[in-house]
Amino acid sequence: MPPIIDIHSHLWAEDWLPETFWDAFVDIAVRQNEKRGKTVDPERIRESYLPTYWDPTGEKLLTRMEEANIDHQVVFGVDFGLALGEPETPVQEVNETIRDFRNDNPDRISAFATIDPRREGAAEHIDTALGEWEMDGLKLHPTAGFYLHDDETYEVLEVVRDHGKPVLTDTGPVFAPLYSKYSHPTNLDEVLSDFQDLDIIAAHMSFGWWRDLHAIADNKVNSGLHVDISGWQAEVKHHPEEFATALRWLMDDVGSDRMFFGTDDPAFDPVHSKEEWIETLRELPEREVEPTFTEHEIEMLLGGAAEAFLEKYE
Repeated sequence: MPPIIDIHSHLWAEDWLPETFWDAFVDIAVRQNEKRGKTVDPERIRESYLPTYWDPTGEKLLTRMEEANIDHQVVFGVDFGLALGEPETPVQEVNETIRDFRNDNPDRISAFATIDPRREGAAEHIDTALGEWEMDGLKLHPTAGFYLHDDETYEVLEVVRDHGKPVLTDTGPVFAPLYSKYSHPTNLDEVLSDFQDLDIIAAHMSFGWWRDLHAIADNKVNSGLHVDISGWQAEVKHHPEEFATALRWLMDDVGSDRMFFGTDDPAFDPVHSKEEWIETLRELPEREVEPTFTEHEIEMLLGGAAEAFLEKYE
């Protein structure tokens, strides 16, 4: 049986991300509970719940991998400093820490570097990260306020192409105070045409904009487009048919060899466990109504496709 590979996960620490980011997480938790008719104390969330996300050494991540029988994870940070205020720890140091985590666990972890392309020296840092540090790819989060087709982003993508590495970029709507318009899947259009030889993973199956991602994928069959399904853990419970339809359509567009499992760890695990997420996917071949899936397709989704993808870059 192929391994289980999580193509999309994070290491977070309190001082790696802006305080505004954590404020948003508290507000989201309060509002989600209010929708269920529950009242929660924001300070209690801040003091007791937020620290469950912090894992600067990766010990929690490795433990949860063992518990959920995940064989390999691709790990990266995020850079929201220019959008939300600079955190205590510069993103360059975060990348270096994640590199060290990979180096200590080479059979379990791949490490992508991340940076906001608008930062001074962004291209030079990525050149170091992918070259001297031998990191495994680039993670972009356009919701910080930049487009994939901006000149600064292209400068960084040129460096990635020169090193022969892949790119993973967030797509789909995002919570405030980040900006959804920058991660609309139509923003992939120019990049997929201008960098046809670059493997680009569209994260999150674009969430509610999956039909727009489908429209791009359906017409960019001669590009390096790949898709991950991270972040759908909640939606698959509330809208299982939409998830199955989105997965089927995109799998038909890009091929089962270009669709990847992901968790967006640690964002969802406290509420929607990895074990439950994996089991939900394993049950898809049992569907008796359209859309249906084969055992092989789900094995590829859970790890077979990612295994071949990562081996290509070894």
